[in-house]
Amino acid sequence: MHIFRRIIQTLTLAAVLTTAAVVGAWNVSAATVTSVNDYPSTLQTSQDSNHRVLFTTPTGISEGSTVTLTFATAFDTSAITEDDIDIADDGTDLTTAADCSGSEHASVAIASDVVTITICAGDGGAIAATSAVTIEVGTNATSSGTGANQITNPSSTGNYYVSIAGTFGDSGSIILPIGGDDSLSVTATVPSSGGGGESGGGGGGAPADTTAPTISNIVVSGVTTTSATISWTTSEAATRLLDYGLTTSFELGTETVSGYYTSHSITLSSLTEGATYYFQIRGVDSSGNTATSSTQSFTTLDETDPVISDIEVVDITTTSARVTWDTNEDADSTVSYGLTSSYTNTETDEELATSHSILLTDLTSGTTYQFQVLSTDASSNQAFSDDETLTTDADDSPGNVSDLSITEGDEELTLSWTNPTDEDLSGILVLQCLSGYPTGPTDTSCTSVSTALVTSLLLLDLTNGTTYYFGVFAYDSAGQFASGALVSGTLQASEEEVPSEEEPDFEEESSEEPGGEEEVPDSEPEEPDAEEIPPSESSVNVPTSLGAEEGTLSDADVLYLVADESITLTTTSSGVVEVTPTSDLRVAIPADAVSDDVETIMLTVGSDTYLMRLDDALGLYSADITIPDVLTILEVYVLVTYKDGSTDAVSSYLRTISLGEVYQVVDGEEATVSTARVTLFEYVDDEWVVWDGSPYDQFNPTSVSEEGQFAWYVTNGTYQVRAEADGFESANSGTLSVENAIVNPRILLTAIEEEEVVVEPPLEEVPTEEISPEVAPATLAQTFLNALPIAGMQKALEAIRDLPGVEESAEISTPVLAITAGASVVVLAIAFDFLPFLQYLFTAPILFFWRRRRKGHGVIYNAISKAPIDLAVVRLFKIEDGASDARGRLVKSRVTDRGGRYFFLVQPGKYRLMVTKPGFQFPSDYLTGETTDGAYLDVYHGEMVEVTADNAVITANIPLDPSQAAKYHEPASIRRRKLLRGTQHTVAIAGVIASFVFAIVRPTLFSVGMVVVQVGIYLI
Repeated sequence: MHIFRRIIQTLTLAAVLTTAAVVGAWNVSAATVTSVNDYPSTLQTSQDSNHRVLFTTPTGISEGSTVTLTFATAFDTSAITEDDIDIADDGTDLTTAADCSGSEHASVAIASDVVTITICAGDGGAIAATSAVTIEVGTNATSSGTGANQITNPSSTGNYYVSIAGTFGDSGSIILPIGGDDSLSVTATVPSSGGGGESGGGGGGAPADTTAPTISNIVVSGVTTTSATISWTTSEAATRLLDYGLTTSFELGTETVSGYYTSHSITLSSLTEGATYYFQIRGVDSSGNTATSSTQSFTTLDETDPVISDIEVVDITTTSARVTWDTNEDADSTVSYGLTSSYTNTETDEELATSHSILLTDLTSGTTYQFQVLSTDASSNQAFSDDETLTTDADDSPGNVSDLSITEGDEELTLSWTNPTDEDLSGILVLQCLSGYPTGPTDTSCTSVSTALVTSLLLLDLTNGTTYYFGVFAYDSAGQFASGALVSGTLQASEEEVPSEEEPDFEEESSEEPGGEEEVPDSEPEEPDAEEIPPSESSVNVPTSLGAEEGTLSDADVLYLVADESITLTTTSSGVVEVTPTSDLRVAIPADAVSDDVETIMLTVGSDTYLMRLDDALGLYSADITIPDVLTILEVYVLVTYKDGSTDAVSSYLRTISLGEVYQVVDGEEATVSTARVTLFEYVDDEWVVWDGSPYDQFNPTSVSEEGQFAWYVTNGTYQVRAEADGFESANSGTLSVENAIVNPRILLTAIEEEEVVVEPPLEEVPTEEISPEVAPATLAQTFLNALPIAGMQKALEAIRDLPGVEESAEISTPVLAITAGASVVVLAIAFDFLPFLQYLFTAPILFFWRRRRKGHGVIYNAISKAPIDLAVVRLFKIEDGASDARGRLVKSRVTDRGGRYFFLVQPGKYRLMVTKPGFQFPSDYLTGETTDGAYLDVYHGEMVEVTADNAVITANIPLDPSQAAKYHEPASIRRRKLLRGTQHTVAIAGVIASFVFAIVRPTLFSVGMVVVQVGIYLI
């Protein structure tokens, strides 16, 4: 009986080893094959195996249709040929060949692990619906040729798919559990004792059954999106119990079938699509022995495509853009894109995720691209978006140069300018013309004299008396040009100075001398200085539109665009357009505001002139300018010249207003808070929200500049600014009603007071010394005198007096001193009027200390005439460590008042000053190397100034040379005065030396008085 049971067990095992797991159809548009199985000759890894695939086709296979059998790529099918494959219809073999050129029923081909069987047309090989189809692959194929090759199983243990598809319309899949051998390892729980009772005496009986069933050949088949069938065998009749769930806890329960069987099958239904289920099998034989399998798993089919949503294009630049989207399940990321819907380029990220982001690079600026996103989940379900578009940012042409000026010389001209700050700036094209300004960078009537990236240009060997016209065009790496800045100059030959017959009276000019009594200010300059006080609206005279007189153009046609051309500025009630210093401004005129036959349009802002260029795409004539760092009013003048010679013009005004500022009050004085951070809030829908500056190419929040300054261009509305800084209490600006598109409040921050901790030092550690009340502490002067070797000096003087001839020299020195004093009087009387001389003579010491002390302001003055220069622009540059630009970064500017005065309040650092004034040159060549110039101390020539203290004041006196060729031809009165001043110094020095000698030899009250007089006269 035992032998018989083992034979049955072996035969059952051999039969079950040839079964396979059937997976239901996954193509929702076709029928699902039924009764599908694959009976491989072995399931061992890396072994050669025959395959016998059986399925029932609900649809049938018509002539001309194909059936494909796709093996997982881990199978090796490279040895299979047409002779190794047979196909049968309800058990009747169809004849096969490599193609349908003969009378065979079907053609067979294999490539890349896919067997393709085509039912040949007209040869009677069609298979009817519900027919059973058998496909044999390997040495078991013997119908149309003899099979000699087999398919090699995968080398790794696992579940592998064999898929059925084709144009015949049906589809399905089979799971093959490739393992280490042809049996499945299970676990069993064997009870310690079995049933059957004890043996009776005298006769014995059958031995008790204590062996649990053996569970084997577990196969999962018929897997669909919501169901699966699990089958297995047991070595003896046993019950059917299946525990399953979404975790290894088998929380979904147990499926059971009553009765005892050796072949088992349970179908699970109402499962979740695309979910992984875990199960174990239990079997109990009639003796109560229980066997339990190891934990197994399967995954239901996922036939649902991912859902794509929230497609966005962000981070757009001139050459790149980022595409983002979401899916409702993990999937990969692909973007196909191109100039058309052909999508010639693809970017892919294979990582599975629900949030997707693909960066597209190497794009062309200002170009529209079409794109489509694709996501594929782990089950190869794909989802496509509709066709989308994106447009890269246009690569704007560079801005114009600023501060363009020309210096005229003898047969030479010097151009100088400030370059724009564009990162891709490549060079500066300078065109030289003789008949008028160039019409653009390609004007062939002009000559290119430079294309280098420089800020100045010297032109030599020019013709005196000729007017030269220049156009200066910045260009970038893409070859785009700015609209162009214009300037002209006429050469004049130098002329020798013809002395005037009547020398000008010096005394009439004395009122302009900085040292004169009338020019000395009675107090420090008022704060804020002239540069900090913006002109009031009442002081602006609004011009009449020139267009009303000369043509149809009006001032309303001139557009002022800021914030990356996203905001259009409007005129205030006083008729001016307000802008902030150093900001970029585009001045534009609609093309339809002028006629079509325009020759040129020139824009003049203040003293700078620019060409306006037509942008066909925008329909605008425009020019980009940089607002100067000066609080002033600039006249804007637009001149349109037509091809017939007629003109049209219009004018208006720009006013630069001060930036906002975050400041504190220290010891009654205002000081900036350079570490502050400011946030702009906008009042929207009855609540304050953080203003979004990104559409306007501005940051919010943002940090203030080193001077504590800030400003935003905004659309008109209601705003509020909050300022914060470490060590300070935060503060708000209050509600701001903006009508000029500029937010620039001043905000006061209050420092947080910290409790001062006073530590009393131990008295015993500090040595003290009692001071007698009769003895006062020594002053610094007394300490100095006590340290002098007075006793030794007295002995030396006595020895000198005892020398022969010393007394005689002392007698002689008296008339010498009188003569030198008289000579000084004569010199001073000649050099000055007598009454002023007496004033100097008797008040010289006081005047010296009053006139020569350093003041709280510096003065910009004429190096020749010494007269103060008003309306000079003084710029302060900060030199950063390691900076490539030796000039530094511009941080402040001032405009001198009528007295030429200015000052800068700065923090520690390295600085450099620059001064510009039409008609003058900085630094001065005339006073090169001079540190003092009469009444002017600390004469500055462009050196670096290092500041080490907080809130220091820079007040250097700066001379400027007149820029005319004859600048060194001093007035005769100046030359005479310098000569007499030198003579005075020589005589005065001799008098001082003589008076000292006389006082040492004969120390009388008179001799000491002469020393004081001589020193006083010299210091005049």
